Amino acid sequence: MSEQTGGTELGLSTADRHTSAWFAEHYEEAANQVVSFLAEDGITLAGLRVADVGCGDGIIDLGVMHKGRPAQLVGFDVAPTSADELIEFAKREGVAEELPEGLEFRTCGPTHLPADDGAFDVVITWSAFEHVADPLAVASEIRRILRPDGLLMLQLWPFFHSEHGAHLWQSYPEPFIQHLRSGAEIEQLVRSAAAHPPELTEEFLEIYSTLNRITLDDLQRALLGAGLCVTKLQLLSETVRIPPQLFRRSLSHLAVAGVKLLAVPG
Repeated sequence: MSEQTGGTELGLSTADRHTSAWFAEHYEEAANQVVSFLAEDGITLAGLRVADVGCGDGIIDLGVMHKGRPAQLVGFDVAPTSADELIEFAKREGVAEELPEGLEFRTCGPTHLPADDGAFDVVITWSAFEHVADPLAVASEIRRILRPDGLLMLQLWPFFHSEHGAHLWQSYPEPFIQHLRSGAEIEQLVRSAAAHPPELTEEFLEIYSTLNRITLDDLQRALLGAGLCVTKLQLLSETVRIPPQLFRRSLSHLAVAGVKLLAVPG
């Protein structure tokens, strides 16, 4: 399973995002990881009020509703999530005929979540935080909507400085392209690869240019600044072959591809 499964995965065409494989990676694999990462610490979502920050197309949320059985799950994203498209996809894949009661989606701002203070027991965010322009502001909003005894489960993959951090692996698979090529060279290479229709290529390049370049330590500082303390940490990594041009770069930046963590108000 690839850790990039998430609401904002890049490098894929619109057609790729409507396949059975895409649905399974999110509904089965990502949702199972959310539920199991919590269950390892004896935490169940059953009967709780849950928010997902950066929910994308909502497939993960549907999976979490079916597998975790929260009483409420609200998915937030800056782009509207289509409940109609989600249920049509779910029907086609044979997992649901209608959305579960308690599942809803709300459009949010870049740094504001339309929810009351202390509205949720648990907040999850999956493969979204690397796209947040102001991590401290968003972490602070997450803290605001959490109960005082609430819990954040965050997954981030990939960090910008890691091997696939450019989010362009489907368009141009060269590892560490973000460090080895200039911005102009990356634009030229990705456009000349012609891996996707021109409009999608431009979308991917635009998102690449706005990645926040957060590191694991930066993430911790944002969480602490928001009043959230990490209680559990799983590093996501793999064997990395480092090119000579990067011999003096921080190994933790190059080798830590992503993270799963739990954090609590404190």
